[in-house]
Amino acid sequence: MAPRPARVVGLALALTVASAVGCGTTIEVQPAGRAWAPTIATIVEMPPAIDWSGPGAQQRIQRLAADSLIEVTGGCAVIADELPGTSEADVQAALRALGEDGSNTLTFTISIGLGHRRVAGANPISTFQRPQRLVSDYVVRVEVRHVGAPDVIGAVEAVETGMANESESARGEKRGAAAAIDAALEDAVRTFAPRIYTPRRTTLVAEVPPAATDNLMVKLQTLQELYPELTIAEMQTLAESHERFLVIEPGHLAKLGVAAGDLLGVPGGQTRASRAALARAVARGRKPLIAVIRGGQRYILGL
Repeated sequence: MAPRPARVVGLALALTVASAVGCGTTIEVQPAGRAWAPTIATIVEMPPAIDWSGPGAQQRIQRLAADSLIEVTGGCAVIADELPGTSEADVQAALRALGEDGSNTLTFTISIGLGHRRVAGANPISTFQRPQRLVSDYVVRVEVRHVGAPDVIGAVEAVETGMANESESARGEKRGAAAAIDAALEDAVRTFAPRIYTPRRTTLVAEVPPAATDNLMVKLQTLQELYPELTIAEMQTLAESHERFLVIEPGHLAKLGVAAGDLLGVPGGQTRASRAALARAVARGRKPLIAVIRGGQRYILGL
């Protein structure tokens, strides 16, 4: 993604919001945010709040935000799927269970607003009435807090415009809400956690949620809602497998020796871990033991 223009606002007492369609991102920094920034080693994604509904809409946005955060932190992230709940106690319990240090951790709380407007289209014939088209404006706000403290220490807002009802993500392209999420998280990590900021490499590992693993039809429906950019063949491959992960774009996970098209699991059973756990292992310099199904053959990596 090409860098977007950003405006940084230092605040002493309270946060203010200043953002308009097409103006890039707005970054708001409290003094505490500047003080913590050099020490941060992990970001926790809180479940996003969105301003619309639809089949799987919240879960799909949560997945897009998680994948974006994994990319821009190089894997130094705990995603919302790994949290037992949304309270401060839940966050701290998850960090302890995952072996992460809460004293060097921020939470990112994402909210996404949606507005619609009509814009005039091109009209090559001046005597004809100009056509109108409906566009959607997505406003993504990321509020930053330090684990263990309730106060907001900074925020980032990003605005993106897209065609109404278009898919958020296609192979190799982010649009609408997905593009706004990428822009906001890019500047949020760069500003509040520069130690772990990582230039993006497209990393996409399709994951079947544990709750959907036992029923083929539920698994297929869940994958269609979470990963509309997958091909039918990719969805069938993962749905018909006993494994929970299919590598689409290895990105940062290429260091594990996996490649596009690999099915991933753990030797001897079904993994309950998330794709974020694999990414954290890479970020921390570990090589977890994983089973790879490639071309009908099963391999063990990490030995």
